[in-house]
Parts: sequence; structure tokens; C-alpha cells
Amino acid sequence: MIEQHYTLGIAGHIDHGKTSLTKKLTGVDTDRLKEEKERGVSIELGFAPLTLTNGGRVSVVDVPGHERFIRQMIAGAAGIDLVILVIAADEGVMPQTKEHFDILRFLGIERGIIVLTKKDLVDEEWLQLVEEEVKDWVEGSFLAEAPIIPVSSHTGDGLDELTKVIEHTLSAIPERDIDQPFRMPVDRVFTKKGAGAVVTGTIYEGMVSEGDTVEVFPLGETVKVRQLHVHHQQVTTAYAGQRTAINLSGIDFKEMERGFTLTKPDYFKKSDRVDIKFEMLSDLEFPLKQRTRIRLHIATSEVMGKIVFYDRNELQPGEEVLCQLQLEEEIIAKPGDPFILRRLSPTTTLGGGRVLSPYGVQRKFGEKSVQLLQLLKEGDEWSMLQYVLSEQGFATTEEIDFNLAFGESRLEQLLAIFIKEGKIHRFGETIVLDDVLKDWTDKLKTTLMKYHQQYPMRQGMKKSELRSKLFSKLNDRLWRELTNAWLQNSIIEETDESVKLKAHQPSLPDRVKPTVEKILSTLKKEGITVPSWEEIAGKAGIKPAEITEIKTYLLDQGDWVKMGPDFIVYAAAYNETVKSLQKQLPANQPFSTPQVKELLGLSRKYLIPFLESLDENGFTKRQENERTWLKSMAAAN
Repeated sequence: MIEQHYTLGIAGHIDHGKTSLTKKLTGVDTDRLKEEKERGVSIELGFAPLTLTNGGRVSVVDVPGHERFIRQMIAGAAGIDLVILVIAADEGVMPQTKEHFDILRFLGIERGIIVLTKKDLVDEEWLQLVEEEVKDWVEGSFLAEAPIIPVSSHTGDGLDELTKVIEHTLSAIPERDIDQPFRMPVDRVFTKKGAGAVVTGTIYEGMVSEGDTVEVFPLGETVKVRQLHVHHQQVTTAYAGQRTAINLSGIDFKEMERGFTLTKPDYFKKSDRVDIKFEMLSDLEFPLKQRTRIRLHIATSEVMGKIVFYDRNELQPGEEVLCQLQLEEEIIAKPGDPFILRRLSPTTTLGGGRVLSPYGVQRKFGEKSVQLLQLLKEGDEWSMLQYVLSEQGFATTEEIDFNLAFGESRLEQLLAIFIKEGKIHRFGETIVLDDVLKDWTDKLKTTLMKYHQQYPMRQGMKKSELRSKLFSKLNDRLWRELTNAWLQNSIIEETDESVKLKAHQPSLPDRVKPTVEKILSTLKKEGITVPSWEEIAGKAGIKPAEITEIKTYLLDQGDWVKMGPDFIVYAAAYNETVKSLQKQLPANQPFSTPQVKELLGLSRKYLIPFLESLDENGFTKRQENERTWLKSMAAAN
């Protein structure tokens, strides 16, 4: 069999012959429940494969027609590519026909076939009258050009023609995108002996294979795909558009339920605020008031919530609005996903629409909020990208792809265009708005300039301090990428610990320069037996707050060496002392503190700091009371 990746839905008023038609087309009685057999009413979704004349097979979903089972109807209709709207020839358009029609329209189904069943119960004249009634009713809708086919499930009359029309219509429908991350809303859960949990649904996007790991929303658990079945046949891979049964390992079927979704792990994110475009049905006789509690039907799930308007306090029948749903449970969705809203009591379909953003944020009442949502509605690609980036000025390509659903290849094309135009910048997998990068760069320059003015003797600002002050929201990778860009553009220079503006050169302030130079001249003459830095600097009149600052500056310049906590000595004198000691103490033999004291003639005041400095500078390694040379002064130079 040729497995075609399409799902055909059969909808219409109760008792108009949907299940009988399904059985005639597929050979399968989709009323599988005992209660359905006893009452003669479809309660649950029915599924069957339809074999076409070319050998291909498509999935068929028979949705319940009774008003009490609208949730089941929506769950089944949400994933279909082509609808057969069933209208009994002896009754014509009925209330559930209209409600199903409205739901199908809001779910974005674009192609359909109208089937007039029970043609054997009416004469030709009556049949023509019903056809005219139906044509008038669907005028201006997605079914305006739909073929109208009278059939009799009792005699089989018209079924061959219907099959041909189904095949012809399906051939013009593009198959769903299998390159998107896998997503399958669950519409049925059951178990089989020896198999464990089995779930069914229509794969919205992507594909799934045996052995794959999938995530179960809303549980957040990951499970393994043990087996896959399409049309009761085991397959190794199932694709977008196919009705699929998935046998899962690692989860009890009692944990699963309709409304759950299987997805690619770690891709979809939950949200309880959804920005939407909503259209209210025109034939309702009441307005929809601000913050009215509603029942959201999206994919196969049903969630309670409130509708929040930004530019009005009530919505009139037939009006469209850009607004937000604030939900009592988290959902997953993508931009463009269709949905239906129903009133809680009495249960009435209010209307439907499309998701603009699955990650709504709390907004203020007013025109600005509406303008932001208008960008998403209009679908201008640059405006949509701006919207996603606007919250914090940057986002990863994965976040952008999920929010806007451009698809990976189209997103890469757009990013290349916008980067070339200078509107955005790319740092690894993170995209940053040009205005935001300029703002960051300006803040960086200003902050470092002020720091250099305040601390002219320092090499620069500590990296951790700079990041904490300006860029705490950035992840490690983006921070590193940004730093590299500023380095490459000669804006900054860095050491292991600090960062500075490239033009900055540490220097002594003019007010202390003469005093410090005089101190240093004295210290140079003393070799390594110098007064403590704090003592000599204090006597020279340097302010306490600057004594340590100047000491750090001198050590950073490289002409002076730290010897213990109290002394700084002229590097040339220090190096000469080390060189002299290395000549007198063999490199391959340990030496003791008394040996050094005897050779250098140093008092304990200078001897211990000198020896400790040898360890700190990597010249020696201490082992108990002895030291061993690690490197020579010649190697150090």
C-alpha cells in the first residue's frame, strides 16, 4: 500500500449518516463502543483507513455529531486536511451542521466536499432544492466551491463518484511539513496486553521513528517509542499528516489522557498566556465581556481561562479582536495554531481564531499592546522577528524558530538578509538587535571610561564586576561571543581577570607622581632589604586610600616585585639575588632556610618573605623544611 500523509474528516449533524458513510467508504464500523451500538449515536472519535483506487491509503476520522460531544468533534477535526461535511438530503442544514461548519472554518480547514446522504429517501426535485439551499448557505465560505455529491449508503449510489472526487481533491493538497520538530496531540489512550500504553493522534508536524525519545506534555517526562502503527500496520517511521498509534515504553497508560501531546524533547515550552486573533460568531445574540471565563479547545486539549481585551470592554458578535487568553493550565502551541472558544454555561461555540504568540506576557490596557499584536497578525517577517527579540533584545535561533514557525531553512535565509542589512547581529546561535548591540557597546564604553577615570592606576575593571553590573542576563556563551567581538573590533583589551578600553594606559595621577618617583628612587638603592611599602609611603604623605592602589599599579607594571605581604622590591635587584643564589645552590639538590640565610646574610624579616616569594613565583617548590629549584632565572627571562 502507498501510505499518503493525509487525514480526512467526516463531520455533520447527528443521525445524518456519517458513520454509515464511513463504513461504506472504508469497510470499517467506527462505532466501537457498546453504548454507541445500543444508542445508535457516535460518542467517541472513529478511525479507519480509506483505500483509494491508486492503491494509496489515507486516514479517516468520523467525528461525533451530537452537541454534547463537541469536544470530541474538535479533537478529531483539529488535525484533518480535507473535510466531508455530511448533510442528510431529507433534513437539510441542521443546528449541528452549522456548528460543525463554524468549527471547521475556525480550524483553518481550506478544502472540503459536501455529501448529501440518504438520497434514496427523497425524490429528484427535493434533492435539487436541498442542493440549492446548501449552495446558498456556504456562499462566500471555504466550501463555496466544494463539490456537492448526493450518495446513498444504503444502495451505494454515488459512492464511486465520491471516491474519485476525494482522490482528485487530495492530489491538490500539499503534504505537511516533516522537517519541523515532531508534534502529535493525543486523542485516544488505551492499552493492549503485553504492549503497555498506546496513544493515537494525527501527527501535526515532523516525523517519529521506532526507538525515538519523545516528551509527554504536560507531564514533562520522556519516554521511548516502542512501536508505531499506521492503518493497523506496523511501520518504522510515521510522518506528519498520518493518523498514528504509538506504543510507548516507560509510562503507564493510566497516566496518559486525551489532550496530552507528544513532542520532540526540550523543544516546546509551556505557557498560560497566549496572544490570539479571535473572531466572534456573527449569529450570537449577546456580547462577550472583558475577562469572561471561556473554554479553550486547541489541538486535542480543553483548558479553562479568561479572555482579556486591550482596546475594549466587550466584543460584539461578528467582530474580530487581537487579545490574550489567560489560562488556568499551561499549554503548548505554535504561532498560527487554530483554536475554538466556547462559553462555559450554557455551552455555546463563541468563535475561533489563530495563535499569534504562545508566550504572551502581561500587558497594559491600551493601543500600544494592540499595535504589538498587530505586527504578529500582519505577518511581516521583520516585524515578527523584532517582536520576538524586543522583550530582552536577543534570542536564540531555536527560540525564534519556535515562536515564529518560519522553518529552519527560511529562518536562516531571513537572518542572512537582516544581518547583511545591519538590522541584527549573530553571536553563535544568539541573534541580537542592532540597536541593542549599539546600546550595550555604548554602556560598555561609558562604564569603563568612568572606571578608568576613577581608578587611573588600575589595569582595568574586573570582568565579573563588569558583567554583573551590565550584562547579568546574558548566558556564558553569549557573553564570551560579545567579548570576542569587542576585542576583534579593538574596543577593549583583556587580561585573565580584567577588561579595559583599548586606549587606556594605567598611569600615576600627577598629584602623586613626584612623591612616588622619589620613594622608588630610594627603594632601588636598598636592593631587597627595603622598608615596608605602607611605612615608607605613609611617611611620604600619600593618602591611606591610595597606598594600596599605587602598590598594585607598580606591581602590574612589571618593574617591581611583591615580596611577602609588606614589601615591594625593584625587579632587577630581586632577579639578581635569585640568580646569585642559583649559582651557589645546585639545581638538583634540595636546600634549607639556614643555607639561604648564610649565603645571603638576610635577617628573618626579609628571609621568610623572600623564600615565600620564590615559591609564589614558581622558582621553587617547598617540601617540609626544604626547597627544590623548579626553574632558573635564565629560563624565567
